[in-house]
Amino acid sequence: MKIWTALHGGTERDWSCWTSCLSDWLQPTMTRHANYNDDRFHMAEFTYRYETRRTGKPSAEQLQAPIALDGWIRLPSQPKLLEPLAPHDRALLHREMTDDPRKMLRGCHGDFTTVAWDSYRNQVYIANDLYGTRPIYYWISPTGELYVSNDLRALLHAEAVPFEIDLDRCLSYLTTQYSIGENSFDDSTFFQEIRKLPSASIARWEERQLQIQSYWGINDLVQLPLLQADAIPQFRERMIESVNDRLHHSKTIVEVSGGLDSANVLAAAIAGGRADKIINVNISFKGEDMVQSNDRDVVRKLYNDLGIPGIIILGDQTLQISNAELGRDPLWYLDGPDPRANVLINETYNAIANEFDTDAGLTGEGGDFLFTGERYVLDSLLRQRKFSVFKSALWSWSDRRLGKALKLGLTYGIAPLVPIVNDIMYAKLAWSDTEYPMPEYFTAKHLARESQAKQSEHTRYKESKPLASWGRRYHYDYTWPRASYLDAVGVSMQNMHPFFDKRIIELSFSVPTEQHYDIDRAKIELYYGTKMLLRKAFVDILPRYLYDRVTKTTYAHMARKSLLNERRNLLQLFDRSEDIQLHHLEVIDKQKFWDHLVSTLIRSDDSNNDLGMSYQFLRMVIDMEIWLREMAMGRHYVLERARPGNPRLLAELETVGDPGLRIGCTK
Repeated sequence: MKIWTALHGGTERDWSCWTSCLSDWLQPTMTRHANYNDDRFHMAEFTYRYETRRTGKPSAEQLQAPIALDGWIRLPSQPKLLEPLAPHDRALLHREMTDDPRKMLRGCHGDFTTVAWDSYRNQVYIANDLYGTRPIYYWISPTGELYVSNDLRALLHAEAVPFEIDLDRCLSYLTTQYSIGENSFDDSTFFQEIRKLPSASIARWEERQLQIQSYWGINDLVQLPLLQADAIPQFRERMIESVNDRLHHSKTIVEVSGGLDSANVLAAAIAGGRADKIINVNISFKGEDMVQSNDRDVVRKLYNDLGIPGIIILGDQTLQISNAELGRDPLWYLDGPDPRANVLINETYNAIANEFDTDAGLTGEGGDFLFTGERYVLDSLLRQRKFSVFKSALWSWSDRRLGKALKLGLTYGIAPLVPIVNDIMYAKLAWSDTEYPMPEYFTAKHLARESQAKQSEHTRYKESKPLASWGRRYHYDYTWPRASYLDAVGVSMQNMHPFFDKRIIELSFSVPTEQHYDIDRAKIELYYGTKMLLRKAFVDILPRYLYDRVTKTTYAHMARKSLLNERRNLLQLFDRSEDIQLHHLEVIDKQKFWDHLVSTLIRSDDSNNDLGMSYQFLRMVIDMEIWLREMAMGRHYVLERARPGNPRLLAELETVGDPGLRIGCTK
């Protein structure tokens, strides 16, 4: 893991105090520390692990060129992947970044954050990758100093940076577009005055002003021509490239869920000849009441059929709510409530990674944006003037009934060509399933906030209008704003996401909707007709029972079980005698919330009850209340709780084959 920090305009004392505090905080886990200093600019890199150092002292170096990089990058001018940065590579990257940063960033690939100092022009450049898979936080002082880091915890070690909660942001988080839709805040954080760099951005700091410019976006997607040929060969090739670029460590953890997305990542690694580089890990459960929320048997069979070793985490004991007992669990992620579904099981991932001396991981995050429906297919065919194919698709969808075909044809064939009707229908069709009734424990004040948030959300959908077709618009609106959990999944491991690679994103937008979705298969089961690129790309490697999956595994029962496991702590947390933060902020009525919580806990005893969307609203209130109470303890307490350390092994492990795991497990 790597933290970089930079300061422009501060004093030598400001810098010394900041880096000294950070070094002390990282000391038990730090393996390397490198500095760059001149009269106007200071920069440092800290390399560390979530594991206390076994022997020796961390190495100390001077950066040969004033540029820091977290992650990996492949420059357009170089076939070589840059990670880690050798002295020559650092000089090369600095030259590219300061000569023409926009050109460099538009042509590169990677999961990265970077900061560079141009002493000749007295400018600082800050940039991230196309999807912003890693965050960059910054604060500008009232007197014009720039503090910036790729880790919020590191930024908060600077004594000048305020530790003040942004309550407006906290209240906005409790609206459905953020808590249910999982959208991230593009450029703001949960702390006053601390900002975050939007994805695909280059920021230039000059004369105490920060100018932020996007180097890639919707205008690039609009210009992509639609492919008319079969996209499967190209998708396979680019998937292998995207995965292989991310397998540059000696070992990398691959999350194998049993679904299509992670299976494609695994298959691409095998097809690219990198099977020896990966450690396959699955999350499952052994309790009988959790059988619907895991693919343990499928993954075990997959490991055996492919002849690859693997690990299955039996995570029943991790089904808890992080810090439901205040102070119990680490606070490694600080920028609001941790958005991951199961925070505690990530510690077990870390513990497994440590056994293989790695902190690198590959995920299948992002594969869900390859998901559409019949209406989008009709719209796509009509806009391409493929009238005979449109007629066949319409006839199939209408079950060959003339009346139904005429109705569907008028509704989804003709109406979308009328601009005003098109916008209304698109918003209603694509996002009608995001309209949920709010529970009765929310106050009138919060309901008004929710109503205003929905209006702004519908306004946001207009941004995708240049893409014209419903399929491409839905693809865009599903992919952006980026998901909030991306910042969290990278806080303790270097997780990388092949589906968010520029090569994959641009190709998927170039593929007509009818290649993404099969209307006839969807008649059997909706999921069975989706993600057709993923289903067809690796049929020579993946077994049929996986690439032809008919249904998608539900993880709803994880929610029910987590409530059961935390019943006592939740009742104590929201006891009517307690000082409830969200009650004081006029978000909830604590008596009504108490009644709702008790009734939900009673219903959680029923293993057939997945609680539905009611759980999502309940959970966002619980998580925010916990986070506010933890933050109320102050900077010193929070940073001590956020200190990297040895992860806990919180689950049983099962192995298939011999993955070389040294810690206790069953076979």
